[in-house]
Amino acid sequence: MDCFCFVILHYQTKTDTIECVNSILTNIENPGVRLIVVDNGSPNGSGAELKELFKENDRVEVLLSHENLGYTGGNNIGFQHAKHKYKADFVALINNDTIIRQHEFVDAIIDKYKSLPFHILGPDIVTLSGNHQNPVFNKSSSLKAVQNYIKHYRKVLFLNYLGLDEILEKFKKFFSPESRIHLENIRKEIDHSSEQEGITLHGSAIVFSKLYINKYEGLYPGPFMYGEEAILDYFVKKDKLRTVYWPIVRILHKDDSSTNSVYRKALKKRRFYLKNSLRALRVLEKLFNEGE
Repeated sequence: MDCFCFVILHYQTKTDTIECVNSILTNIENPGVRLIVVDNGSPNGSGAELKELFKENDRVEVLLSHENLGYTGGNNIGFQHAKHKYKADFVALINNDTIIRQHEFVDAIIDKYKSLPFHILGPDIVTLSGNHQNPVFNKSSSLKAVQNYIKHYRKVLFLNYLGLDEILEKFKKFFSPESRIHLENIRKEIDHSSEQEGITLHGSAIVFSKLYINKYEGLYPGPFMYGEEAILDYFVKKDKLRTVYWPIVRILHKDDSSTNSVYRKALKKRRFYLKNSLRALRVLEKLFNEGE
């Protein structure tokens, strides 16, 4: 029997995490499924509350981190726990603001691996507004592109500190390193309806098989939040890993609930995004330079 571990990264928004966990417990009956909830240093005590809530359920384990390690650090706690404690054959990293309603979600992925041995699989990720987040258009697939975006985000961050975000939005196409219309056209051309290989996958729900688990200890450390998809894509290409987008399996994504719980003002939320995007881009720049 295959062991399939869900790693659910929790930060403050307890209602979302409970809904996510219950959606899996209610809809997926595969006995090899385990849920690992990682509380990422929530200051509101919700991690301890979750631990108490699920203490009698042997399918759910809640791990408490004493500090917020960001997306990569928090997920790696759960990934390594799944790998070393449960000897997981599959590890699915999913955001706590996601919901699974498919009864066959796990069984379908396991069957897919038998016919197409993948390292990483991405499901169809659908937002509440009906948008499809997979596959992802990777704007940072070369050193030159990364360096251009570093310059761009530095300028935008400076304007953000000056409180000029509204003006920036009105004239966004003049500040972007690429045409906004060009990027929108590319996104429209992305096919969300058919199976694809060798593409970049969205980080809110991503499944790793034992081919990946046996080779790595999780995601590459460095970024706090944002940019993980581009960094993972760098290693996919570097190490010749097989990625598959498979829309037969689907997950609902409410999107950014944890960030919204902390940064309710648009200005501060955008600043958080810009600062952490810059951090991720610098990590990616270093990787490209070291790989040359």
